[in-house]
Amino acid sequence: MSRRSTESTPVSRTRETNEPRARQRAAIRPVLWRVHFLGGVLAAPILFAMAITGILYAWNPQLEHILHRQALSATAEGPARPLDEQISSARETRPELRLSSVTPAAPAAPAGEETTAVTLAPETAEQNRFEKPKGTVTVYVDPASAEVTGSITESNRPDEWLRNLHSNFRIGKFAEPISELAASWLLVSIITGLVLWWPRDNRALARNFLFRKPGRPRWRSLHGLVGVTAAAGLVLLIVTGLTWTTYAGSWVDVARSQFDSDSPEVSTVLHPTTGTEEAGGATVDESATAEVTTAGADRVATAAREAGLNGVVIFEPPDSPGHAWKVEEDDSRWPVNPTALAVNGDTGEIVDRVEWAEYPPLAKATSLGIDFHQAQLFGLATQLLLTALAVALLVLIIAGYRVWLLRRPSGSLGAPPRLGSVVRNAPLPILLGFALLMVLLPLLGITLLGYLALERAVHAIRTGGK
Repeated sequence: MSRRSTESTPVSRTRETNEPRARQRAAIRPVLWRVHFLGGVLAAPILFAMAITGILYAWNPQLEHILHRQALSATAEGPARPLDEQISSARETRPELRLSSVTPAAPAAPAGEETTAVTLAPETAEQNRFEKPKGTVTVYVDPASAEVTGSITESNRPDEWLRNLHSNFRIGKFAEPISELAASWLLVSIITGLVLWWPRDNRALARNFLFRKPGRPRWRSLHGLVGVTAAAGLVLLIVTGLTWTTYAGSWVDVARSQFDSDSPEVSTVLHPTTGTEEAGGATVDESATAEVTTAGADRVATAAREAGLNGVVIFEPPDSPGHAWKVEEDDSRWPVNPTALAVNGDTGEIVDRVEWAEYPPLAKATSLGIDFHQAQLFGLATQLLLTALAVALLVLIIAGYRVWLLRRPSGSLGAPPRLGSVVRNAPLPILLGFALLMVLLPLLGITLLGYLALERAVHAIRTGGK
């Protein structure tokens, strides 16, 4: 027997090495294909609407200035009147409401362009970062004349209106899981799409760029190229959006509590202990007899400027006796460095301070992610980026549907093979990866398991239980 016959050639060894990989790819592709198809069927119509509303929400500051130009524009010239006077002027328009917050016109703004925003809320209302209490009104005051220029009911503000349109289509909070479900399936569709698109060799790479061939090859190439180009940005957009959803977002809350990563808050308490005195044998709580005062806004503003808060600053008055004003800098510039203060309104003394450096890493990531998703981080640059990502998503959906319509046989859904049959042959790492995603994205897991059960039931009916 010759040596050639007893030893394998380099070509045969390469073929033997590649055969297991080819079998693995053959086992993986039907699973990925079916899941990718499901993502399009379940999520694409919802995502199409969310992309359009997302573009509108990204540009809501500009829309607000167009719709409420009179209220937001100052006309008087000269130095700003005392902040206490501006607040009093605003409160006179709605005396039944309490002072919730004040945002003075930015010091760096050109004269006659910005007004002071005085937010008034019902007495029993509680503050929420993402949604103002029902009945809250913001009154705008010309800083130079202290005259009211207009008001906006918060529930009708473009920011609030478009946020609800984007998250629950303005049909109520009970509909918010719909957008969470769509975002979860979009994440899976992007991951599976990348794996399906990734070329195995030069010939496969060439098939991904058939723009000159009309029909399905051109649409398929467009779908793949846009998906690969926008994948990283879309994943970032999805993840930052899921952080405050009801179900997937709960994992962020768990992580922050487990790693002690809650955002630090300034302490507004002026007296650590409650003062008491004896009166006729009874103990009298001095703080309970005191009244909450909103005076001292000018002292607080001076203290904030001297402390280096020179951007857009939000002042919140004491919410109970014995507490200080809370001052927060709304800083979304580069580098991000928001600062929060607690200031004694009677003396102007800063009693507590929290810097951005004190935030734990997870709290920083969550805060930046929320601001990014809402197009508030870095201003115009992020608005343009998110608009481009939303347009890319619209193109992806249109091209994906076009590919499906061109490939499906007449009178047929054109769906890939049943998922239940291919799951049994799928590699273990793929199954473990999907299991992890189903745990992290509960709505994804529920819908996928529901689909498998439905698929099995339909198959049993068609085959008579065989």
